[in-house]
Amino acid sequence: MHARIALVFAVVLLETFPQAQGPAPAQVNVRGGPAQPGSVLEITVRAGEGLSDPKGTAFRRPLVFLPGPEPRTWRTLVGIDVATPPGPGSFRIHLATPTGRELTNTGTIDVVSRAFVTRRLTVANQFVDPSPAELERIRSEAARLETIFGTVTAADRLDSFVPPLPGVPGSNFGTRSIFNGEPRAPHAGTDFRGPTGTPIPAPAAGRVVLAEDLFFTGQTVVIDHGAGVYSLLAHLSRIDVTPGQAVARGVVVGLLGATGRVTGPHLHWTVRLNGARVDPLRLVALLAPAQSGK
Repeated sequence: MHARIALVFAVVLLETFPQAQGPAPAQVNVRGGPAQPGSVLEITVRAGEGLSDPKGTAFRRPLVFLPGPEPRTWRTLVGIDVATPPGPGSFRIHLATPTGRELTNTGTIDVVSRAFVTRRLTVANQFVDPSPAELERIRSEAARLETIFGTVTAADRLDSFVPPLPGVPGSNFGTRSIFNGEPRAPHAGTDFRGPTGTPIPAPAAGRVVLAEDLFFTGQTVVIDHGAGVYSLLAHLSRIDVTPGQAVARGVVVGLLGATGRVTGPHLHWTVRLNGARVDPLRLVALLAPAQSGK
């Protein structure tokens, strides 16, 4: 199935801008897939001399372009939110000629269905039926996080991503959860099981923008990787970083634990990409470090 979808990408999404007098037209290429709820894709734009830097949107979210590995190329990531229904989505990319004429490319990304399991869990009642004071705290924390995830900071490049617990399989992204008999929103992260006290390294370079105890996620660290990409690492037993601190990939940010709404010790890793809730393992697959000697 994946090969068939990749072929559709190559045919449908490799597009060129309309010919314009003067500068050579630009070319757009999309890689990644399959395109499903939670997927991460990469768009590369190659533009002729004289054309402006690209701008655009995908799935009605703004695209953040960064310089590519070759001259006159740019790359950007597209996040398909976990709640996106199957069907066609669109992207639009704009460039301008020196005379101000706008060149626009419109493409289609066909989102196919992805099966998610349903899990039934029992947790402390306060996490299902919180008090008025706890509800106010929940709303306040949610608003703060949305403000953070909605902030796009500059970046020169996107770092490679690795799982925060190498060798430990992640699971549960997109799972539909029922807590104490009540349905909740889709599980927008990936869980990694392990013993309390296991060191948790940063999955990619960035800057810590939050490091504190939150109602649902317990001891939590949020890292801004730049260009609208954020990691949230939750349920820690200890936090070892502070807001404003720059971290390299692999730097320990805390220890695995069981704080917040949990049924046992584990790490919960959420990735937000320009607001979209995406599967961290799809991001890892797309931006894995290059393997030397291969």
